[in-house]
Amino acid sequence: MAAAATSSDAMAAEPYPKPTNNLVTPLLTDLYQITMAYAYWKTGQHVRRAHFELFFRKNPFGGSYTLFAGLDEVLKFLSNFRFSEDDLAYLRTIPSLRHCEPAFFDEYLANLDCSEVTVHAMREGSMAFPRVPLITVTAPLGIGNIIETTLLTLVNFPSLVATNACRMVVAARGQFWEETAGSSPPRSASPVRTDGAGKSPRPRTHRKSIQMADGGQSDFTRRKPKCVEFGLRRAQGPDGGFSASKYSHVGGFHATSNVMAGKALDMPIAGTHAHSFVQSYTSLDLVEGVKVKNAKGGEDGDMVEIIPLVTKYRDELGWHETNDGELAAFIGYAVSFPNVFLCLIDTYDTLQSGLRNFILVSLALDDLGHTPRGIRLDSGDLSYLSLEVSNKCVSTLLSPSVLT
Repeated sequence: MAAAATSSDAMAAEPYPKPTNNLVTPLLTDLYQITMAYAYWKTGQHVRRAHFELFFRKNPFGGSYTLFAGLDEVLKFLSNFRFSEDDLAYLRTIPSLRHCEPAFFDEYLANLDCSEVTVHAMREGSMAFPRVPLITVTAPLGIGNIIETTLLTLVNFPSLVATNACRMVVAARGQFWEETAGSSPPRSASPVRTDGAGKSPRPRTHRKSIQMADGGQSDFTRRKPKCVEFGLRRAQGPDGGFSASKYSHVGGFHATSNVMAGKALDMPIAGTHAHSFVQSYTSLDLVEGVKVKNAKGGEDGDMVEIIPLVTKYRDELGWHETNDGELAAFIGYAVSFPNVFLCLIDTYDTLQSGLRNFILVSLALDDLGHTPRGIRLDSGDLSYLSLEVSNKCVSTLLSPSVLT
């Protein structure tokens, strides 16, 4: 355990940042912390120094480790600890505290800070284990008890999120990363269908290898997968969502979809589109005539209609049964974001429509010098579908590096 900071040192470096959440004040504690503080003060024990340890009894998720997080907010809280006049006025109205002597509020709580609190902690992001203190606090009994609940809430949820994120990153990189690094791209296990003469029914003259962003074909098996957090809409309120975005980054996630977290924390943000975007397009007529810049150069102001290119590949592959509305949505997204084209392909039929429509638009973009980024799956058997998508790309048209 390394000494991370002392509260008195932090307070000396004014101005110290305030807690990210405005709810993190001295009142963010349990009532019994205040009643115990009064009892300590009443008996003259509030100044007696004590040693507090913040630890946990078992690792979450049945795992073998925990990632410690939340220390930054702990130090912000301690460095800015002060009861406001409004806080004290409220405490006086609490039935169980109405009988307390006025001096407890006016002399003790009104002047209470963390200048006599010393904090030692593990480094944020460190691997921690059961019953080993994450944070130790040496402080007078009064203030030490009042801050206990706040420190627990500032550490428990962040550490839970960071640990879960770290487990996901390890799972994403783990066996795949170790066993396939440096090997050849995977091959499809599916046999190639032939006609009665033993020939392929459709010559593979359209086959091409698209060089993808972030490494390209030859670098696919050496790239580390990137995990992105998309949990805001299902999180426990705004603070739960923001905290999850922040501490998943501590756990190794590359980016978040949370725009506010991106601004406040200067962390990468990422996103694609929703099912509703796909459903809002009903026919190819809605994107008739849309153009995209030809990055390889050309005439007509370097702008080229994309539908003729898409339909050309659709005819070559014989994929006329894919959903037209979905294809129109992908085209609309492609002309808007040609260099970061990444589609959600499971709105209707993942393999028979979504993937095929993505491939058609990707081929057209590649003809114009743009590099598609990949696909997103939100539903179904993700393990099975991801492997089928990879096999389809490899065996039919694209390099496996189409997948991000």
